[in-house]
Amino acid sequence: MWESENIVSAVRWLGKFRARILAGVLVVIAAATAVYAVSDPLLKLLCRPLQDQPLFFMTPVDGVMTKLWVAMFGGVLASFPVLACLLVSMFASLLDRSIRLKIYFLTIPLAVVLFAGGIAFAYEFILPNTVDFLIQSGEGVLKPMISGSAYVSFIAFFLISVALVFELPIVMVALSRIGLIHSKMLMRKRKFAVLGIVIILALLSPTPDAFSLLAESIPVVALYEISIWTIYLLERKGMSRMKRVTTDD
Repeated sequence: MWESENIVSAVRWLGKFRARILAGVLVVIAAATAVYAVSDPLLKLLCRPLQDQPLFFMTPVDGVMTKLWVAMFGGVLASFPVLACLLVSMFASLLDRSIRLKIYFLTIPLAVVLFAGGIAFAYEFILPNTVDFLIQSGEGVLKPMISGSAYVSFIAFFLISVALVFELPIVMVALSRIGLIHSKMLMRKRKFAVLGIVIILALLSPTPDAFSLLAESIPVVALYEISIWTIYLLERKGMSRMKRVTTDD
């Protein structure tokens, strides 16, 4: 019964914002349609981590599907600011107007910057080592013959996954604002959090080089630390405000 009630509540909540969800889908489709016109140079950019390894299409439609994957990936990237705005607006509508304005003018630009930073970091520093490791692991008796659509879908999932990991500060601050976490708890669990970050990155980007894994983990650990101190300062600010209100009364 409890699970049924939660499912019904979630469906009602989604139904309330169905116009915004539909708008987000249409924005992605429109952006993907525009990106399709430049899918060839974008595909060449995505193939850089392969170095001299060629891509193949296995079926008559595989070449078109590869370009469609590229277009969809580019559409998600191009429309992310709009998607972030729509997503934040779904939750911000529950808050006071003053807090809502701060969220729009601070959270959305920060989310876009973190997302873009995650894509750039993953593409430049994580992806080349990951692709090289995966290809070398399969070589030997087997010869690599990589499908274009499979490669692009893998790259798209990989880059977006790392970019979403970079949204960690926003997620943590949001959870602290609704009382699910606090700075003292995060400080106590710091060692476990760092271990979890390393394990997640090791799963996302397998590499035999421990130094590369450490270098990949440093920015995410730094974001975790920034999140802790941001939450701590917000808690201190909230306590100071409560003390002033109490003193005035």
